[in-house]
Amino acid sequence: MNNKRQQIFSWQQQGHIDAANIDQAIKVAQANHSPQQWQTFISQLLLWLGLTAIAIGTIFFFAYNWGDLSTFQKFALIQGLLLITAFSYSQTEPQSNFSTAILFFMAILIGSLFALFGQTYQTGKDPWQLFLLWTLFITPLALTSKSSSLWLLWLGLANLTLFLYFETRHGLFGIILQNERRVLFYALLNLIPAIVFEFLYVKKLISYRIASQVALIAAMVAFTWVSLYSVFEFYGANNKSYDLIVYLVWMAGVYYFYRLKAIDVLILSSWVVSGIVFILAVVARGIGDNLDEGTLLLMAILLIALSTTGVKWLMNLLKHENINANKPEGIEKGEII
Repeated sequence: MNNKRQQIFSWQQQGHIDAANIDQAIKVAQANHSPQQWQTFISQLLLWLGLTAIAIGTIFFFAYNWGDLSTFQKFALIQGLLLITAFSYSQTEPQSNFSTAILFFMAILIGSLFALFGQTYQTGKDPWQLFLLWTLFITPLALTSKSSSLWLLWLGLANLTLFLYFETRHGLFGIILQNERRVLFYALLNLIPAIVFEFLYVKKLISYRIASQVALIAAMVAFTWVSLYSVFEFYGANNKSYDLIVYLVWMAGVYYFYRLKAIDVLILSSWVVSGIVFILAVVARGIGDNLDEGTLLLMAILLIALSTTGVKWLMNLLKHENINANKPEGIEKGEII
């Protein structure tokens, strides 16, 4: 739904436009999608799908013809394709959809180059190093593009690098960060980029908040996992009360910044889900092993009640946000156009 249609429907919900006049209002405001808009959308979609198919095809080409190509041919092909991509980017308008798609394609090719290097020289013993280099090398591309798509790729690679690092149990650092400590590190890994992405968005160095929202949701998942450790091991041999404090501070911070300071319904949705999971975990921990039909029924009723309450709260927030965002100038409550 485009902005004009969304604004018209918002005015109708506020009572400024009668329901019978919606079609006329949409026609007068020319709020329907034009053929030109559909053409632009389809062309951009085909561009991204085409470049993604080429990138994936390049990877499969090397995999299928691995034994028939010499080392020189392999590196010449991938580096030649990178040079062609860089030249193509230089001929596009900066920060356009086409230039962003080319930079994303280049980022995939950089990963293919590192994979080729690792496979050729058998550096697969520590694959996290290759993914770390891939993450570092695409950082300038992400800064140049001001695009959330490249930052999302960067975030995924950063998390994958950390996962592969922990899988190798590399040194004392990997031994110390076990279980909930490791999950907490994932939470911090996503929280710090989320703060940076928000800063870049405020400074207009990134076009949309999608990257920061995804990073915050990933951090929410990790913090929720930490809370489950604190609940089910609170009375164990190792007291996990500090994990509980960390989780509660996190939840309070999210509520403060994304409900009181500014409303972000997507982040608050993950906040609600995390709260429901935490409450159910506390109840389940209190019940212990006394799980029978009545207990399961109680848990089901509690889940339905919490979910219903959370959805209603989020819907009210969304409605309130739309009213404030789309309220026409010069119109006070109670006035009708």
